[in-house]
Amino acid sequence: MTNPQTYPQPAVELAGFVDDYLYGCEPVADCGVCAALARELAEARGAKEHGKAYTAAKEIRNHPHPVKRRP
Repeated sequence: MTNPQTYPQPAVELAGFVDDYLYGCEPVADCGVCAALARELAEARGAKEHGKAYTAAKEIRNHPHPVKRRP
């Protein structure tokens, strides 16, 4: 009879391209909301809180900015 493992495995480290896909975003330079979210993203990634990091990156990607019109 085999003994199945009954405890969790160590966390899986994602490859670099997967990190770029999940956390890749471009905050707008003069936007305070984007700057705050970028700090939150950096802190969450540093603490390896992947859910919070993904949420911050998603908010940066989805944050609306008015389109500047040319005169």
